[in-house]
Amino acid sequence: MKMTENDRSRLAKNDKEYGDLLASDEDWFARTAEDVKRLRESRRSPLSNLSYEEFKEFLDSLAFRHGGMVSGSYKPLMSLPLTQIFEVFEDFGISRQFLAEEPTEREGCDVHLECRDLAPGVCEFAFTYYCFHPSHE
Repeated sequence: MKMTENDRSRLAKNDKEYGDLLASDEDWFARTAEDVKRLRESRRSPLSNLSYEEFKEFLDSLAFRHGGMVSGSYKPLMSLPLTQIFEVFEDFGISRQFLAEEPTEREGCDVHLECRDLAPGVCEFAFTYYCFHPSHE
C-alpha cells in the first residue's frame, strides 16, 4: 500500500464498486493486515489514536478476502469521533455513503450475526459486526 492521501472520488459506494476496486491493481488502500499495521505506524490514520488494546482488537476482528477487507467489528473504534471512524474505513477504500448504508441492503449480510471464521454454520450475536460482499463482474 502506498501511504498517500485518499482520493475520495475513488472510494467505493456499493458492493459492485468495492468488488471492482478489490479486483483492480490499485495500491492506495489497505488490502492486508500488514497494510493496517503500516497505517497505524504512519500516524496519518486515526488508527494511531487507538490504544494498543483497541487497535489489536480491531485488527484481530478483520477478515481479508478477494483482495481486501470484507468484515470485522467496529466496536474497538468507538473511542474515536465519528468522522475518524469514517476515515478509517476510507483507508480500506470504503466511502462514508457505503459504510452508512442500511446493512439490510447488503446482500448476504446479517449485521446481528458474526459467522466469520468461527466454524461452518456457527454464528454469534454481534451488533458491532459489519460485512461487505464485494461483487465483481
